[in-house]
Amino acid sequence: MLLYKVTPRRDRHVFHPTRFYRTRDFSSSTKKPKPGYIPDRLLYVGDFDEISIHLFPGIHRIRVRNSEHARRKLDSLGFETDPGKNCFIFVHSEDHREIMAFQANVYVFEERHFFKVPSNEYVSIRLVEAIGSESYAMPEIIRRWRMQLIRVPSVPELSRTLTDAGIIYSYQT
Repeated sequence: MLLYKVTPRRDRHVFHPTRFYRTRDFSSSTKKPKPGYIPDRLLYVGDFDEISIHLFPGIHRIRVRNSEHARRKLDSLGFETDPGKNCFIFVHSEDHREIMAFQANVYVFEERHFFKVPSNEYVSIRLVEAIGSESYAMPEIIRRWRMQLIRVPSVPELSRTLTDAGIIYSYQT
């Protein structure tokens, strides 16, 4: 199986672990210190579906994975969803132009260098060299990762709404 990392274009394909703070069981991590989190040096990557939320510029975005339950709940909130998509990405309406102009650089790794953690990500504590890389423009990203892009007035407000509705989601800034 291949694993992926989205990062700005780089001359070298060697990736070093960087400072993260994580829970003991790896179920949560952050780049900023948090009470009860352990400092560590890790290299995070994800499988093909997991990186979908990382294929965007540095904007607020929410990913809801497609499931019958999620579609039903989103429908009750007034969102039309396409059952043929892998996930629904919610973005601030005003970020649309920036999103469509964005180009993502995706680096490819062999799974054997990583171990899977409860957050559905893969980590390594050693430096790893990518076996390749590709760049994608946003229209190709949306097509290839089978995403539905949904514009909303406020991503933080949507986060509260989704939490109240019991919808499982990922939020990135």
